[in-house]
Amino acid sequence: MEQNSACSMRTKKKMADALKELMQLNSFEKITVSDIAEMSKIHRQTFYYHFQDRYELLDWMLYQELLVPLLTGLSIENLYDKLEAMFATMKRDKKFYQNALKINNEDLSRYVSHVATEQFAEIVKEIGMKNGIESVDHDNDIVIAEFFGYGITGVVMSWTNRGMKESPEVMTGRIQNLFNACKKLAVNI
Repeated sequence: MEQNSACSMRTKKKMADALKELMQLNSFEKITVSDIAEMSKIHRQTFYYHFQDRYELLDWMLYQELLVPLLTGLSIENLYDKLEAMFATMKRDKKFYQNALKINNEDLSRYVSHVATEQFAEIVKEIGMKNGIESVDHDNDIVIAEFFGYGITGVVMSWTNRGMKESPEVMTGRIQNLFNACKKLAVNI
């Protein structure tokens, strides 16, 4: 069973690499499943065994390349390192991510924001516990988490749409400055 899973993952990765390469030259709309199958040297039926369509492949790619590394083991201690790694991944494949984020921006933004909100809810709770602040209202914690989840998603989307001119370090520093300013405000209230 484990070998089948590894084989399936290799096949998916092969198709993802083909799509990424194709998107360096063409817009997503011009790429067909046949193009992906041909580039990855698989049969079309193999593609459909793994994915419903090319949109599902693209979603899988974004999840695997950006969200899994960002969210796996995410904590307040490694948040900035993980954000910087995410920005670096995107900048390394700039053309691909710019094309990818134009395709279904609204759905992708909503999904990423939802996942980020779940993670920030844990971080908000962790910060509170480390500072001896017990949460009095879970709903307020969720609103704080949503604010940062949607905010970071918006910053990433905006950075991508502006052409990724700033370095990953600069972008991470800006988010860190924002968090530090929020902490100072919260302490001084």
